[in-house]
Amino acid sequence: MSFYDQFADHYEQVFPFRPRTMEFITDRLPDHGRILDLGCGPGHYTGALAGIDFEMVGVDLDPVMIDAARERYATANFVVSDLSDLAAIADRADGAFCIGNVLPHLAPENLDHFLVDLASMLPPGSPWIVQTVNFDRLLPLNRPHDFPPLTPAPGLVFQRRYEPDQDGRVVFQTTLSSDGEVLFTGEASLWPETSADLTTRHTAHGFELVEEAGGFAGEAFDSRQSGGSVQVYRRA
Repeated sequence: MSFYDQFADHYEQVFPFRPRTMEFITDRLPDHGRILDLGCGPGHYTGALAGIDFEMVGVDLDPVMIDAARERYATANFVVSDLSDLAAIADRADGAFCIGNVLPHLAPENLDHFLVDLASMLPPGSPWIVQTVNFDRLLPLNRPHDFPPLTPAPGLVFQRRYEPDQDGRVVFQTTLSSDGEVLFTGEASLWPETSADLTTRHTAHGFELVEEAGGFAGEAFDSRQSGGSVQVYRRA
């Protein structure tokens, strides 16, 4: 059983649906069309957008998450797939987004392949929204970094740590505890990039950066202080 299988039952408590995130995304999408939610988890944003007449496709690697999404949101299409195999998921889209720090799960060569596929299915001018941790203030990571714990409910504590690894990777370690009892622990490899490096990679594959915020409230991105980065690209 994977970390994400174990985490599925608690995902909504730790990372609930946020209207402000929904508003940010909706304001930058076209008025209608086919939209890809890449790394959709339990499908909250996919389902909400399908409810306002978008043709939505939610994609996630974890089948438990996708099962939960299909059960709750019948008007959206959900697919179990690795993002590095994007061409097998869809042949066209009018926009796409990837939030929740999902994109750094792709190794650099897979990310390049992913961006080639994404660019091929988006018409010029289409939006592509990416949210990650602000790695500018963490890299180079030469010692473990602990994030402030999340306490989504009384007694429930979600802890996150980045451990430096080889080849530019970090190991993302997580622990969820309830009243001091560990419910589960997990880890996954990430390939972090600075904001500038991620932009350069996108530019090389046919995308133009049109906006960067420090969060879904739309605040200005500060490479030294922002906790996150939300980049809005346009297919050139």
